[in-house]
Amino acid sequence: MTKLLKSISKIIESSGSDKITVFTNALKIDGKIFLPEGKCEECHDDFITLEQAMVCRLSDYCTCNSEDCDCNDYVCFKYDWLNLAIDDIVAFSIIQ
Repeated sequence: MTKLLKSISKIIESSGSDKITVFTNALKIDGKIFLPEGKCEECHDDFITLEQAMVCRLSDYCTCNSEDCDCNDYVCFKYDWLNLAIDDIVAFSIIQ
């Protein structure tokens, strides 16, 4: 397990929530993080797996002017399962 996954696991454990928002340079991704318990032969240390993921391209998601921003969930795509490369993560937040 990578340091990032260990950190996420500790935050999930202390917060009691498995909901996460992840940002890459081009995407905003919401979902439930899947952390297998015990040994996982199919798991890969370079990816995190999300369930019920909603993927939004940041360039389409929000339009901003000098005063405010409008963001729209209707331009997003839903996936039952999504594997995300850890190296692509810019920021994340566990959501209550």
